[in-house]
Amino acid sequence: MKRLAMLMAGTALTVAAPALADEASLQTEVAALKAQLAAQKELLAAQADRLDRLERQMKAGQEMAAVATGKEPGADGVLAAGDGTAAAEPAPMMASASQTGSDTTIGGYGEISYNGYIHDASRNQADLKRFVLFFGHRFNDRLSFNSEVEVEHAVSSASDQGEVEIEQAYLNYAFRPALNLKAGLFLMPFGFINRNHEPPVFFGVERNEVETRIIPSTWREGGVSIWGDTSFGLSYDAGVTTGFDVAKFDEAAKPLAAAHQELQFAKAASLSYYGALEYKGIPGLLVGGAIFHGGALHSNADFRADNSQPDFAGIHSSVTLWDVHGRWQHKGLDLQALYAHGTYSRADRIDSILLAYNAANSTDRPLAPSSFHGWLVQGAYSVTLGGDVSIDPFVRYEMFNTQATLPLGLAADPANRDRVLTGGFSFHPLHEVVVKLDYQHFIENSNNDRVNVGLGYMF
Repeated sequence: MKRLAMLMAGTALTVAAPALADEASLQTEVAALKAQLAAQKELLAAQADRLDRLERQMKAGQEMAAVATGKEPGADGVLAAGDGTAAAEPAPMMASASQTGSDTTIGGYGEISYNGYIHDASRNQADLKRFVLFFGHRFNDRLSFNSEVEVEHAVSSASDQGEVEIEQAYLNYAFRPALNLKAGLFLMPFGFINRNHEPPVFFGVERNEVETRIIPSTWREGGVSIWGDTSFGLSYDAGVTTGFDVAKFDEAAKPLAAAHQELQFAKAASLSYYGALEYKGIPGLLVGGAIFHGGALHSNADFRADNSQPDFAGIHSSVTLWDVHGRWQHKGLDLQALYAHGTYSRADRIDSILLAYNAANSTDRPLAPSSFHGWLVQGAYSVTLGGDVSIDPFVRYEMFNTQATLPLGLAADPANRDRVLTGGFSFHPLHEVVVKLDYQHFIENSNNDRVNVGLGYMF
């Protein structure tokens, strides 16, 4: 009986052994499949994280592209070579921005120029005009930061003419493409060049006279604004900002630049207001305009801080600037027109005090104009030479008068008005790089006639 039991047990083990072996093999295979599934999950997670980083980098780059345009990122295409407006695409300066991190972008531009004066070679000069870096950061899908740091004329010190400037530093919150809120130091939406001033995107070695003397490019103010792009082609920008201080007026040739505060301890007893509209609903067409208005004396703040300055007590003056501009681009053709007009109210009372101040102190402080204006028309044609290589000849005619109206029967300085004819070309070996050559004839002040050569880049 005992032997029979042992025999039966051995038979059972013989029968169960293959089953046990199969179960062990199955468990091993299941463990291997689990490990493979875990590895695939890790790979998918890594790929998803990489895609998320790439998407955030792209959004950050697009946000930085809006630094100079005041446009919704990604709302348009890419600026054509020689473009100087936000009409066609995001600002090119950041279109290929380098990535320093998943949410941080950098970019910049620079320009070097040579001016050769026809009638007086002693005035010839070469200059590294600008070296600029852009820094931006996207905190999340809605909130971002943009900035622009500029060094002018290569060297900045107490004994040099160079400057280091913060031209933009603002936060932007995007509710939707048609509604954004920005606050900080930002560019004002006037003309063509003020928002798009990278050398490869405007014609001519030098910025045109109207957008240098009348619209003080690069013009920025501290404040808060709402802006956006609608689905039917209308964009808007409106806000409350700091403004100009006529008490620091120091150059008749540039009425607003001479009173620009640049958010450096800016007098703000009187705030300013602005609004701008542009329509781009028809391909190739841009039409727009803007207006700015604000106090100009800030409760006599300069005199109260320093009694050696002119005393403008009791005068309530304001400054106003408005512009209209239009552009038509079709294939290689590019046509532009711009008119800008500015005023200082109570200029008669301001200048009466300045005349008395100059007489009493043997100084020669310039007088504020009642009005100033300028306009331009420009035509260009881009010829593609293959790939990104192009040559863009252009011609521009402009007029400016920074003392169009002076109060008290005062005579204007002829040097502060002129008509200028400029012709030349831009050569682009790449979209982001340009070599420029042009000739400028100043019709009323021909001693300023010159040949200009320039080199510019952006990235």
